[in-house]
Amino acid sequence: MTPSTDTSQGSYCRPAIPVTLALIAGILLTQGLPGLAIPALSVLLAAAARLAICLRRDRPARWSPLLAAMAAGYLAMLPWVSPVHGPDHVAHYLDTGYWRIHGTVADSPLLSYGRTRLLLDVDRLSREASSHPVRGRIRLTVMGEANLEPGDRVVFPASIRAFRNFQNPGGFDYRRHMAFEGIQGSAWAQAEKIQRIGKRNRSAPGRLIHAARHQLARLIDSAGGDADADEKAVLKALVFGDRSGIDEELRERFNRAGVGHLLAISGLHVGIVATLAFGFFRRVFSYFTALLWRGWGRQWAAAATLVPVLAYGLLAGMSASTQRAEVMVAVFLTALILGRTQDVMNTLAVAALLILALFPPALFSISFQLSFAAVLAIVYGLEKIGIAGDPARPPARRAGGRLAAFVLVSGLAIAGTAPAVLLHFNQTSVVGIAANLFLVPVVGFVAVPAGLVSAFVAFFFEPAANLGFWLDIKILHLALMGVDFFSGLSFAAVKTVTPSLVEIFLYYLAGWALLNMRKTAVAPWVLAAAIVLAAGDGAYWYYQRFWQPDLKVTAIDVGQGGCTLMELPGGGIVLYDGGGFSDNRLFDMGQRVVAPLLWRKKIATVDILVLSHPNADHLNGLIYIARYFNVRELWSNGDVNTTKGYGELMAVCREQDIVVRTVDADSGKMVIGPVTLSVLNPSAGFYSQVHDVDQAYRNNGSLVVKAAMGETAFLFTGDIEARTESQLVQRTGRGLASTVLFAPHHGSRTSSSAELIAAVAPAVVVISAGAGNRFGFPHPEVTDRYRAAGSRILCTCTHGAISMRSDGKTVHVQPEMASCGPTRRSRIF
Repeated sequence: MTPSTDTSQGSYCRPAIPVTLALIAGILLTQGLPGLAIPALSVLLAAAARLAICLRRDRPARWSPLLAAMAAGYLAMLPWVSPVHGPDHVAHYLDTGYWRIHGTVADSPLLSYGRTRLLLDVDRLSREASSHPVRGRIRLTVMGEANLEPGDRVVFPASIRAFRNFQNPGGFDYRRHMAFEGIQGSAWAQAEKIQRIGKRNRSAPGRLIHAARHQLARLIDSAGGDADADEKAVLKALVFGDRSGIDEELRERFNRAGVGHLLAISGLHVGIVATLAFGFFRRVFSYFTALLWRGWGRQWAAAATLVPVLAYGLLAGMSASTQRAEVMVAVFLTALILGRTQDVMNTLAVAALLILALFPPALFSISFQLSFAAVLAIVYGLEKIGIAGDPARPPARRAGGRLAAFVLVSGLAIAGTAPAVLLHFNQTSVVGIAANLFLVPVVGFVAVPAGLVSAFVAFFFEPAANLGFWLDIKILHLALMGVDFFSGLSFAAVKTVTPSLVEIFLYYLAGWALLNMRKTAVAPWVLAAAIVLAAGDGAYWYYQRFWQPDLKVTAIDVGQGGCTLMELPGGGIVLYDGGGFSDNRLFDMGQRVVAPLLWRKKIATVDILVLSHPNADHLNGLIYIARYFNVRELWSNGDVNTTKGYGELMAVCREQDIVVRTVDADSGKMVIGPVTLSVLNPSAGFYSQVHDVDQAYRNNGSLVVKAAMGETAFLFTGDIEARTESQLVQRTGRGLASTVLFAPHHGSRTSSSAELIAAVAPAVVVISAGAGNRFGFPHPEVTDRYRAAGSRILCTCTHGAISMRSDGKTVHVQPEMASCGPTRRSRIF
């Protein structure tokens, strides 16, 4: 867009930028203050009236457009933050028991590890004699392979459950994320219970797109052999956005190499299509003399480019990231058509403004943040650095200049997106610039165009298309060799702690200062201030990690399982159990829940992992921690468990040179600063022989560890049951007394005997259990016994994570949530 030449307008020389920033501010305001609809509407009306008056009197309007945009952003976002559902919405039927659910498949089902996931538009719920017409979208997980297609009408019995967050400090808000996607709940069903009862008629364009995608998938599958599975999966993702074949291992290879962005159709892919199409049409229209005389060649080329760009988006399924990329490219092309191309920054702001106006939750999307951060960094960086090509230079020097420019663009994109990447993924690729230098041209400018040309030819002559896809698979084989080379380097990627919002602000502030060092007099002062503030931030976190004198204990919310973090005075870290589900391929508790919490606390090293006993809900979350957190040693009770999870944990320990130490009640005490760790169970020789044991036997072999500091103590009990509790009391006696007791076996009725409670005499009892778990933990008789003993009961299922801090005399307890809401209260014991 053309910048204003009226210097009196000040910040409005690029009018879209401040207006977009004001809109973003309004969207963000809803996250902390969601109940201001009437004031926001009043501000919007007043600002609009003021703006109309200024326009009518031809006066400058500086603040009224910003206030209007902020109020509009707030009001546009409010329905997503505080939705008001009608009485027939499916949100009113969450957690209300089993129904016969009638609905229509809304997307292409994804089969992974024996389960099929899809989205379902629900239109009716029925049971017994009642039937209710409803509306709303849910996520359906089918146990087994479901041969369904978009548009299929199905009916099945299931309960629709509300999404639940793991309530940990700063944790990912999964419920909000799904709400922003328009998905209200989830259901599970066996494949044999799904009945297909019909098919919804699609529109003609919808049928054509579905048929085209199916035809292209068939041709790509036939063009390569079984050994080309990865190449075919990548080709499908590039040509028509089908990422169902991209498994976690392949995605991680791309991420380690710093080229994960190549797998999702986003701004890069749409931009490449637009660039190639624009070049083609500009060459074609250069033969039309009438257009050349009028100087319309670029405008007509830009208008024609909109067609293949839109076609590519439709073929790719118009995912959210693709839609945003389409809008961004369309805005730039429209600026070309209108002849207003002088200010790319302002045009970029217009694209962001349009996207957020149409869909305000896009602001919280990772793809939105990464796309605009990358483009903004490239555009602003090149503008400030000022690289200009000289046509008079020799060809070799021009080629070198282009190479340097490409390296600079890659570096700016990586630098611009680094905070968002670290915030969301806690990983940075050290080889990203080099990998992009090789892979972006091969994939972006060879594989993608070749794949799209083959896709176009497929509608006229399949044998030629099949040959084209075969050649493309060979090209992608070369690309994957490059991915494997870069990702295979031991230093390819580094796991990092999570940056805070303050640190992200200081990073961008320093980046602005560096780019403007020779252009703005205040830039050196800004850089110095950013460095000083960053040093202060570093000192704060260094104190929190290594200098603070208290023992901090956090019962992490891992659902149905157990995981407790101990932060010792002086910086030592002990993790007692790691939670986990039965299959880490479906959900890795260590990767998704435990590790992010550690990284948010700036913890990159764990000194001791304590595995109470090798059950999946205590073990599986430790595997990821052992692999990525520089663990020094693992304490085990000596149980030789042959499960897949236990075998994988032992393999990681060997791979990472982690000392595996078998401990028992005779192992003695470990003194770490003012904290004493004592192992109280199992008794010596409990696992002296390898033999088959039942589950109760394994539970009773749990490591019981007491962490004492001064007059306070924390007792961790694993899954021991009443028999072992009695033996423990007889063997240890008053040595069990503790301020905080972690209830045995998640509050099962087979544990927490009156004998144990009397011996421990806890002021606080922490129960780690999942909300609505199928075992009914904690059992009412157990909680009644604790209440009768005068203990305060806190459960992760109702209070979320429970943070405790001991100074050696008292224990401060602060749950993440109150049992009736998100209010956090601290109490001293």
